[in-house]
Amino acid sequence: MHEARAGERHDNEESRDSAAVPHHQDTANGNAVVGAGWPYQVSALKAAHFTIGAVIPSEGATGWADTWMLAAKAPHPNCAYMWMRYVSTPKVQAEQAVNYGETPDNKLACPYMDKLQAGSCAEYHANAPASYLDSISLWKTPLATCDNGKPDCVPYAQWVSAWTTQVK
Repeated sequence: MHEARAGERHDNEESRDSAAVPHHQDTANGNAVVGAGWPYQVSALKAAHFTIGAVIPSEGATGWADTWMLAAKAPHPNCAYMWMRYVSTPKVQAEQAVNYGETPDNKLACPYMDKLQAGSCAEYHANAPASYLDSISLWKTPLATCDNGKPDCVPYAQWVSAWTTQVK
């Protein structure tokens, strides 16, 4: 990986760019004054010279954590653990954060991030106080049994069915 430069395209940008395109178009033509997104979209719009900012509403916001998982019957678990250890290092976390536009898990990534892209540690909230992170509720896959142990939640299949009938 290397430092991202304006106009330079990386293989991993195709899917995230497609998520930013509607924000660019709607902002450019004046159809949007507010929208949902993640730090990448804010950065992309700023890079396109839009006057834009980000705020978490007083009610809080949702977020997600991309994770690496190890299969129970992985043929080479030691290699998988070595990979996980490597991708968790500050330098690799910094590269991932700057190139993908997300907050790193390793707080020691900040100095490396700012070397790659000045101000990126603050922009991606990598050095934010605990109160900032407390305002974000991480997404969960809907389950039939809630965190309270009662079977009064919506199973995933039922949730998907309800979502696809309501969102067009």
